Amino acid sequence: MAQPKSFIVSDNARHRFSRLRDIPETQLTLLVPHRVWGRLQEYVQSYEAVALAGRFGADPGDFEWEWVAEPEGLRWWRRATDGTEYLFGLAAAVHTAAGVELYGMVSVDEASVFWADVVSSAILPELNDRARLIAHDRHLDDDSQALAQLRREHYRARGLLTHDVPGELAIRCGTIREVERLQIALQGLLDRCAGATLPSEARRRQTGQFTGTLFSQS
Repeated sequence: MAQPKSFIVSDNARHRFSRLRDIPETQLTLLVPHRVWGRLQEYVQSYEAVALAGRFGADPGDFEWEWVAEPEGLRWWRRATDGTEYLFGLAAAVHTAAGVELYGMVSVDEASVFWADVVSSAILPELNDRARLIAHDRHLDDDSQALAQLRREHYRARGLLTHDVPGELAIRCGTIREVERLQIALQGLLDRCAGATLPSEARRRQTGQFTGTLFSQS
């Protein structure tokens, strides 16, 4: 299997991220202040957790995050237009003196509506034509299986597959544009967290226990 093509989108070129060699699948690095990261678990679970959408769906952009305790990090469940969520991005956290290092990557499986997003419009007609020919030659009722295999082969040749085992759902990493989308989503989450009043802070204010500035210094 071809190895995923190497690139890293970073928001901090001056910082030397300590675990890049240990996490080679990294596509995105972010350095988060301790004071913001320390609020994030409560913020996500109170305001933006994917579980909060319940059984009634949600608009794209709402309730798309999952806090992961072990190993510590986040999952981004990007929401489709019908309200269904699909795992799209991961970020693992490493605590350092300079801040919390995030190591992220796009992760999309074959069952996701976002699986086919990186087949270019230029090659899609060719894949569709080949799939129809294969289905015709094999006397198949439709060309969906043939098209799925051709897409997987296309991603394999591009070095996008991170899991490629026959009989199992394939998983691909992201293109640079998708990783930039993950970066924007993560930064937006962190910004909203930094400016929010957490439920625990609201309770402390109501009981007169909250004093001092909103954030402690890192």
